[in-house]
Amino acid sequence: MNIDQWIHEVSKAYQTFGMQFSSNKKALLFEELSESSTQAQKEIVSETIEVMSRFFFKKASQGETFGSLSRVEERFGQSIEENYGMQSGPFIDLAKSYWTYKVEVGDLFPDHHSLALSQALLGVENDIASVFFPTPGPMQIPVHQRRETQRQLLQEYAPEIDIERFLSDNPMLKAEERRGGWFGIVLLIILIPVGFLIAGYLLSS
Repeated sequence: MNIDQWIHEVSKAYQTFGMQFSSNKKALLFEELSESSTQAQKEIVSETIEVMSRFFFKKASQGETFGSLSRVEERFGQSIEENYGMQSGPFIDLAKSYWTYKVEVGDLFPDHHSLALSQALLGVENDIASVFFPTPGPMQIPVHQRRETQRQLLQEYAPEIDIERFLSDNPMLKAEERRGGWFGIVLLIILIPVGFLIAGYLLSS
């Protein structure tokens, strides 16, 4: 989406939740952010993040996307269904909303990177990704904690989704659980012999 299409999308989100999207708010979103951003700029970014987050989950719960799924396939080389090994269900619906959102937001960068609008939309993407589609890294949330955080967010933003099915189907949670299981086995293999060595040392001393 270009910048005008995104402004239209934001306007639609405000209308969906019965909120006014005034010309002043629109003007603020077209302003560039800096280290000396005004309080009004900070407030419109925060408000837009909240409105667009709710709009995102509403579209996901209805199986709607933010753009063409073909763009996702073109960018990543395979369909979302192929990537996650699933054809349907609430997880796939949310994944389609997220990845189309990510691709469409990407159209605003780098040309409009510093605009309040772009930073608000990017904030939504980062918030959703951190909980539902995290990238690999040294600092990972424990899987039980991630599961509970997902449950809480879905209960607040998308209670109409079949949350239990979403969690049980979620292939990313399953993969994390498998990694956690193997880590536990490896840890036991390492620690049990060490424990016997320590015990033997203490008994012989």
